[in-house]
Amino acid sequence: MYKVILVEDEIYARQGLRDLINWERLGYEVAEEAGDGEEALRIIADTKPDLVITDIRMPVLDGLELIRTVRDSGNHETKFIIISGYGDFKYAQQAIKFGVKDFILKPIDEDELMDSLTRLAVQINKDKMKLEERAGYSLKALARLLRGEAAEEELRGIADLLDLQLSGRYGYLIVEINDLPKPGAGANAAKDQIQQFRQLIAQTAAELGFAADQQLHLHEHRYGVYGFPFKISFHTGKSEREDKARKLAERLSGQLAFPVLAYLGTEVDRLADINNSYAAAMELMDYKYAYAGRQLLSYDQIGAGGLRYIEFEAADYARLMEQLEEGNLEAMHASVDWIFEVIQQKAFAPEAVQNAVARFVFAVIGSIRAMQGDENELQSLEPVMQWPNQPVTLQGLKERLSAFMEESALMAAGLRKKNTRSDMMRIKSYIEQHYSEDISLKSIAASFYMNPAYLGQLFRKTFGLYFNDFLLQIRIDNAKRLLRQTEMRVYEIARCVGFDNADYFVSKFEKVEGKTPTAYRNKLLPK
Repeated sequence: MYKVILVEDEIYARQGLRDLINWERLGYEVAEEAGDGEEALRIIADTKPDLVITDIRMPVLDGLELIRTVRDSGNHETKFIIISGYGDFKYAQQAIKFGVKDFILKPIDEDELMDSLTRLAVQINKDKMKLEERAGYSLKALARLLRGEAAEEELRGIADLLDLQLSGRYGYLIVEINDLPKPGAGANAAKDQIQQFRQLIAQTAAELGFAADQQLHLHEHRYGVYGFPFKISFHTGKSEREDKARKLAERLSGQLAFPVLAYLGTEVDRLADINNSYAAAMELMDYKYAYAGRQLLSYDQIGAGGLRYIEFEAADYARLMEQLEEGNLEAMHASVDWIFEVIQQKAFAPEAVQNAVARFVFAVIGSIRAMQGDENELQSLEPVMQWPNQPVTLQGLKERLSAFMEESALMAAGLRKKNTRSDMMRIKSYIEQHYSEDISLKSIAASFYMNPAYLGQLFRKTFGLYFNDFLLQIRIDNAKRLLRQTEMRVYEIARCVGFDNADYFVSKFEKVEGKTPTAYRNKLLPK
């Protein structure tokens, strides 16, 4: 749908125009309405409509002044249709000069308006295709320049296509929008968001003077990362360029509500060498974690130490896993804070950061799997796994890892509770099958990879008995069964239920049942 703005100071006339035809059937949508030229100017600047239908006579700012102001602002794409009375044709010549596409006399004839809109739809479509084609050529030409692939004989043609001068000083600036959520559902939503970013960056950069005497060629390097070459005037110093780049990042951060960082490439003496400035700006992006908190990075601001490709110790991973398995959230968050302090202080290279985060994440996944959990149920897993594919600040990355650790700790606690009951049932079954053997709390804990003291606590909590009392009860119950069902001697029964010493068995039996094994059996005999 092509966006239309209706500009008419008489509200009933405006409503009548809106309701006169089926806009959608002709491929249009009425995006906004304005009651005067000044209001229309603001709307046009914000929405960039394809078509404006405006009355020629209006208070504050008339139709011709509106069109002139729009053209003077650099907008030559928006089409205009003028609604006029019979006495307004004296303005026709001036209106044509501003590129007005049609005049429609009041009262408006429905068929005449529809014919005009149909013709304009064809023209708008052709113009858009030409713009996209030219933009495609321009982007390809710029990409060749940035890669240093343009031959000397090509440079003049590329410079003309980009409307840039071959001579003169140039620089390259990269703008990085960080901590963005995933684009909305569907390709169109992502496309709209990217277009919004491009328009805002281009507009703000132009306001700050980055495109004072040239067209701004914005190159999308990847999602959220944009760059453009800019001409350096002779009276502009390095500090002034840095100040403008910093202001650009600050303004964009405020407008987008996301952290925006800027990377200022080195100055080059001619357009043909812009690839060197571009390469320098790209290299600066590797320093974003070492200099976290800065909105602008330039070569004058980074130290000579360089980046480091180091790893955390195995004990660091083990400590964090222990805190997670214990459910100690406070200690766990403190450890995550410490990890990111080390990353910044020791100037980790991006690859080292990626490796460290991945190792922590996989250690957690291993722990969850060991408890029969499924890490794919964690909502925070994807953000902490996918971050290398999108711009993320050090603070944003820390928040992602913290959220992942906390959610994982809560899952681990739930799994422990669930698994503890299951483990205790398995241990109970094991004891019931092996009570006749030389088993102990320590040996069972070893068989089930548990701490003996912890297992002892679980016994008391699950069954209401200490382990030794639990084992003794099972042995005595089985001894009673043998006394009832067999004619085995007492010492034989003692051995069958796990007692090497018959006298010790008798004393334990009497303590539990209040009578000796023989007395228990005799009581069962018929009188």
